[in-house]
Amino acid sequence: MTNREKAFNNWRHNCIHLTFPNGNKLSTVWGVGTYCDNHNLDMKLGIDMWSNFLDSNTCEIMILKAPSKLIKKIHKKYDGDGSVIGYVTMTQWLDIVKMLSI
Repeated sequence: MTNREKAFNNWRHNCIHLTFPNGNKLSTVWGVGTYCDNHNLDMKLGIDMWSNFLDSNTCEIMILKAPSKLIKKIHKKYDGDGSVIGYVTMTQWLDIVKMLSI
């Protein structure tokens, strides 16, 4: 990790990017327009993906950087489409974090 890369980075509300000491990177997002519990909240209520803090029991993840073999392994285990994996539970997320951190 370079001096410019921080371990925790908020990309927007309801989204974090993690940069692990080994250089792997993970994006985690939840809320309107994502593959999670509350993806379809009514936009007419003033809820948008850029300015409202929301809670959820699931999230969507994208592996931003890791060896391709590890990315394929995670996508195979969690039925990912090669880009994002949706409706990830906390237990699954912790497993993915562990896989990316070692």
